[in-house]
Amino acid sequence: MVRPQICRSLLFQPDINVYLSRHLQTTSLHATRHRSNHTPLTPTPTLISNSPLPLTIYQQARFLQDESFYTHNITLEKLPGRNSTPYKRRKKADSNFTDIMVVKLSSGAGGDGNVSFLRESGRAKGPPDGGDGGDGGSVYVQPVEGETSLHKIRKRVVAESGRGGSSSQMNGRNGNDVIIKVPVGTHITLSPDYVLERENPPPGEGWIHLSGFKEYNIERDFFKDLKKRKVLDDRAQERIERIQDSFPPDGIDLARPGPPVLLLKGGRGGLGNQHFHTTDIRNPRFATKGRAGLSGVFRFELKLLANLGLVGLPNAGKSTLLRAISNARPRIGHWQFTTLTPSVGTISLDVATADKTFTVADIPGIIAGANLNRGMGTDFLRHIERAGGLVFVIGLDSEDPIADLRVLMAELGPERMDGKRILVVATKADLPHTKVKYDPLVEFTKQRSWRTIPVCAIRKSKDIEILIRVMAETAGILK
Repeated sequence: MVRPQICRSLLFQPDINVYLSRHLQTTSLHATRHRSNHTPLTPTPTLISNSPLPLTIYQQARFLQDESFYTHNITLEKLPGRNSTPYKRRKKADSNFTDIMVVKLSSGAGGDGNVSFLRESGRAKGPPDGGDGGDGGSVYVQPVEGETSLHKIRKRVVAESGRGGSSSQMNGRNGNDVIIKVPVGTHITLSPDYVLERENPPPGEGWIHLSGFKEYNIERDFFKDLKKRKVLDDRAQERIERIQDSFPPDGIDLARPGPPVLLLKGGRGGLGNQHFHTTDIRNPRFATKGRAGLSGVFRFELKLLANLGLVGLPNAGKSTLLRAISNARPRIGHWQFTTLTPSVGTISLDVATADKTFTVADIPGIIAGANLNRGMGTDFLRHIERAGGLVFVIGLDSEDPIADLRVLMAELGPERMDGKRILVVATKADLPHTKVKYDPLVEFTKQRSWRTIPVCAIRKSKDIEILIRVMAETAGILK
């Protein structure tokens, strides 16, 4: 490959014309070191004329401690098709798709009760009027339609704590709840290394004393009686919290849209000193603290909901088929692993049955040894576990379509195929000499009571309409 040589005279002749070839696709870096007292060069762009493509020479000078400097001449060529859009303005690609997230969630703590007394003219000290603390915010999760990825969820979600009470019997504001919206089909489990436990003081503790009165309160008999009562109240509250904080060992499966589901309950607010005013306690100079919030590490796992799942080797034509039969627009190319993220397409039947639709999930291609983490692995197979049927996409351009089908069957395993309706779609049927490959494939599938249909997804012919009807029957939409 030819490298452009930048003459030293360019350092002192910024208007020189340089003629370079159109097919130049390299970047040249030529550095010369000068020891002189010349005035340092400024980064001045020099336009190169007489060149079919726009070239630019940037001159940049850097001083060193010994008063010498380096001048770098960098030749850049703007190649056809190179993306010149600034990085921040580029549209985010399919890399935003995330189907597994580990999130730490925390509910808010309850606000503390307040110690206050009524103040009014002509009255030295009135009755206690300290308000209660607000309850801490809770964390909810809600499955919603329209979401297809978990990438919008933050890795750390904290609900707001309750505000403390104030004077004039004013209770603190409750903390705001947090509602995490997730796609339908999300499965949430608690990390096995994490235990849901609130860090509350021992039963009977958790008091707030007015400044300078802690020792006085502790020595009083009425306060000792209150501590015994608080022990019973705290234990009762702990039982309630254990029920609220219990999480199913198998997790929560959000298989359909619905109202928010509680994950972590916020802490209860503390009591102000107005609650402790009795005939024996005329001036309660104490209140209680709010209950602690709850924290936990959860695993969010998305399993797309679709009536059918497309399974095939790389470059078998799954994405092309999905484009032809649905409203989805997956990426299409002639290289392996074009599909990097799962996509779901919705298929509508003809006008007579316009109210009937079904969905099809396209996952990245599977190769032999995918269960050993080769290729894209089998991580995306979770997205077809909920599907009622499977569609094996086999390309007739393969040397042995039956061997490809055997590979897919082996990688999926019998547990993922058990109880599902299966359809085999032979794509690229328009290629020459495919009948000799299609006939043995049909005999192989008949032995397993599977249906096989040949199609050409690029040409939208009648076989696509027939395929849609057959897929609807496989999905259980039509009989």
